[in-house]
Amino acid sequence: MRAVTLNGFGAEDVMVVSNDAPKAKITHATDVLVKVHATAVNRADTMQRKGFYPAPPGASEILGLEAAGVVAEVGAGVTKWKVGDRVMGLLSGGGYAEYVPVHEGHLMPIPEQLSFVEAAAISEVFLTAWQCLRFNMDVKKDDHVLIHAAASGVGTAASQLVERVIGGIAVGTASEGKLDECRKYASHCVSRTVDPESKTQFASKVRDAVGDRINAVIDPVFGGGYLQESVSVCAVDGTITVLAMMGGNTIESYQCTEMFKKRITLRFSTLRGRTDEYKASLVSSFIEHALPQFAAKDKPLVPVISKVLPLEEVREAHRMVGANETIGKVVLTF
Repeated sequence: MRAVTLNGFGAEDVMVVSNDAPKAKITHATDVLVKVHATAVNRADTMQRKGFYPAPPGASEILGLEAAGVVAEVGAGVTKWKVGDRVMGLLSGGGYAEYVPVHEGHLMPIPEQLSFVEAAAISEVFLTAWQCLRFNMDVKKDDHVLIHAAASGVGTAASQLVERVIGGIAVGTASEGKLDECRKYASHCVSRTVDPESKTQFASKVRDAVGDRINAVIDPVFGGGYLQESVSVCAVDGTITVLAMMGGNTIESYQCTEMFKKRITLRFSTLRGRTDEYKASLVSSFIEHALPQFAAKDKPLVPVISKVLPLEEVREAHRMVGANETIGKVVLTF
């Protein structure tokens, strides 16, 4: 089968598109073999390529955490899907390949109006955002949610889920050049450029927009002052969920008194290494509460796609994501 293979770890040039990789097979009765039409690049893929984010035990070593395609084969114990179904799914690996086996509970039907390319930009980011909002923080109607890196795949997905599904108020942070796009999905968007008067990156601007009323924070940055400033704009009993540490994994000389006074909950969240049962529960919840909104006439959920490239241009796709040139997702097609 066609697949992206790695010649070691490192820069984009370690990735090679092979036409004779061993074809993926069903190994469990509850597996579904999907013929992939499109996949998408996630920052986790770039980290795995560099050797910093290994696949969980038993997962495919091929990159790719999501895919959209058609069911090609079903395991003996599969009850939810049949050959020919259009599906999109959450993967532990293997998405950059022509075929990938997926647990039946980790697949979702592709809404009729969406293409394979659009569907490929949904699973990883929307499910990650849903996990943060509902499984980690139980965000409710009218809650204020601060979303860092709001122009990212998870950021654009989270903003939409907050406003179009949960009924909350999304407040995004992003670089100056990406604010207009972010405002399509969030009620408030502020620059992360340091304010010369307050010396804060975003806290003073968030405070000007909504006050110290942030009930929940989705944070893939963490270091570089982000934790401290997030705490400063949180309401009492606020929750901060850390998805990554792009700003560094060390917080130096930070006095935690404000966190204590506000009863702040600090959580660290991952998805890839979770159990099959947990992922199936997450997917089921998303299908019930959020998936129908993709077909809504009023404020539908939309997959945000920055670029669509053929699989052969996977190196360019990784370069774009690594250079933070994108808004939303980069999709690879077969």
